[in-house]
Amino acid sequence: MTTQSPDYTPVAQKPQEQMTTAQLVKVLTPEIARALPKGMDADRIARLVLTEIRKNPTLGNCTRDSFAGALLTASALGLEPGVNGECYLVPYKNECQLILGYQGIVKLFWQHPRADYIDAQWVGAHDSFRFVKGLNPILEHTPVQGDRGAPIYYYAVVRAKNAQPIWDVFTPQEIAKLRGGKVGTKGGIDDPQHWMERKTALKQVLKLAPKTTRLDVALRSDEMEGSQLSRIDVAAVANSSHVIDAQFDETELREEN
Repeated sequence: MTTQSPDYTPVAQKPQEQMTTAQLVKVLTPEIARALPKGMDADRIARLVLTEIRKNPTLGNCTRDSFAGALLTASALGLEPGVNGECYLVPYKNECQLILGYQGIVKLFWQHPRADYIDAQWVGAHDSFRFVKGLNPILEHTPVQGDRGAPIYYYAVVRAKNAQPIWDVFTPQEIAKLRGGKVGTKGGIDDPQHWMERKTALKQVLKLAPKTTRLDVALRSDEMEGSQLSRIDVAAVANSSHVIDAQFDETELREEN
């Protein structure tokens, strides 16, 4: 059962009239505007989501609560569905799932005032690769030109300003286990650059890195099913997002001084 914030009023429907998903998007546009970080346009988000519905009509089979929860969570995080791999609205059975994209993680990471470096890569069998853990860590990778071979490792690196980089290396078997053995919601996405596996490696490393509230909630929501994306979560992210926006300039100025 989805938890709702006290100020949420269910969308009214006329008797014997089924509201379409496209109509729901239009009704939710004012809530999208309230949830969005400053500088983002609710009408643009609505247009992008309507495009996603046209591209994938099965979104119309999702429950209204799961679709609204996924859409408003994406809005509160400041991610645009279907744009540059930031996030995706994916139907799974009758639930709408918000899937965080690799570029969405990177976008949210760079919003932290201490963000300095972020990367995730795959290592081919023919690449030159060496890593050593411990008190004197080493991570060296030179991709070979041409055929790199099958992936033998994945790794991710995150660094905050004035801090040592945080990194880790994973085997394909470890990544498959973390992902439940799947690539994509249904396990059938063509992904030659291995973005989904690289995303999984990056998520593991980010657990130890400084994060904004947006990124923290985004990583948690990526593990949730549609019905678990509650209105309370959306309201909390939206409120904290506006606070983050107001504090960024002040934080950066303080660190520079």
